[in-house]
Amino acid sequence: MLDVARRFRPLPELERFIDLLAAHGLNVLQLHLTDDQGWRFESRRYPQLTEVGGRRSASQLGHGPNAGLDGRHHAGHYTQDELRALVAYAAARGIRLVPEIDVPGHAKAILAAYPEFGVGDPAEVAARNREPWTRFGITDEVLNAEAATVAFVGDVLEEVVDVFGGDLVGIGGDEAVKSRWEADPRTHELLAERGLANGHELQAWFLRALADRLGRRGVRILGWDEMLEGAAPAADAVVASWRGPVGAGLAARLGHDVILCPDLWTYLDYRQSDAPEEPIPVGTVLSLEDVASFDPVPADAPAWFSDRVIGVQANVWTEHLDTRERLDYAVFPRLGAFAEVAWNGRPAAGFESRLPGYLDWLDARGVDYRPLAGPRPDQQRPGVPGVPRSREARLAELARLTATLPAE
Repeated sequence: MLDVARRFRPLPELERFIDLLAAHGLNVLQLHLTDDQGWRFESRRYPQLTEVGGRRSASQLGHGPNAGLDGRHHAGHYTQDELRALVAYAAARGIRLVPEIDVPGHAKAILAAYPEFGVGDPAEVAARNREPWTRFGITDEVLNAEAATVAFVGDVLEEVVDVFGGDLVGIGGDEAVKSRWEADPRTHELLAERGLANGHELQAWFLRALADRLGRRGVRILGWDEMLEGAAPAADAVVASWRGPVGAGLAARLGHDVILCPDLWTYLDYRQSDAPEEPIPVGTVLSLEDVASFDPVPADAPAWFSDRVIGVQANVWTEHLDTRERLDYAVFPRLGAFAEVAWNGRPAAGFESRLPGYLDWLDARGVDYRPLAGPRPDQQRPGVPGVPRSREARLAELARLTATLPAE
């Protein structure tokens, strides 16, 4: 999965990235096309999504409370014709493109363009969302749950299906903060009208309405494991489990196909060592060796689980990957280890012995990967703050985050 919402990447760079994925034997690229910081898909029915939602005045520089702004305008989107050509380009190389439109949270770019779809008075929503978010993190902005808003999202998803084809579309469902729904009188009226108890059930209702509409076209939805909070939105929904094993196990027990992408092994934006030279350190340490040790479906996993795992996915979030070189540094050579896990379904035994030849191969293709000894001086970002965390702290946070998932 490549996030092009936070950092727009021009088409030639996407084609190069697809070529590299194909050379690694990977066969799916999920494009994260929308988020608080930008909307990258051309909607002909709702042109303000790219005209307003596709540009921001600055971007956060660094991570955490000490991060400032870079003062640089950031803009870009893909036309439908460009994306159709990209789908064909990928298909010719054995790669399927799966688009993602993230709702009902991560919505500031939508609300900058169409504030009437937010929670509360549209004028107040517009005042809070004058442009896509220049910061990074999780915001409390969320779409409202009116029928008109669900119809709007459905209209856009119909356009997405027309462009990308296929039978799978990502609709997000992650990190949707419920506080604005909880404080909004109109949302409480909708809860009562629909016989729903809380925001988790309302999100499930929202996503189920989209799943039903796409289902009439033979398209399944793909969502993150938060999608299971409240109730599963569709019996045939595919669940991408990123918050450890809890969501994956629940999804499999409920009969959903599962894609495994636990952040502690597959988030390629995470820092690669504890060394102070690592640029913009975020997340836990995820070294090359850690990726190679990923064991998605252990040999002793029960059949009800292993039978439901349809793939693994490396996620490349780009808040701090603002150039092609920064993207290369984060992805390679860790993607080589991930690819071996994906091929073999088990840790990449002996990967170290194959590394010299692999690094030569990357060199020959001009990939600006992270050297094994650590970043070169030109790859460092001195003075740009980050917020590293320990594995123990992240495990405790994951336990808290997944506590809202139902037991069965």
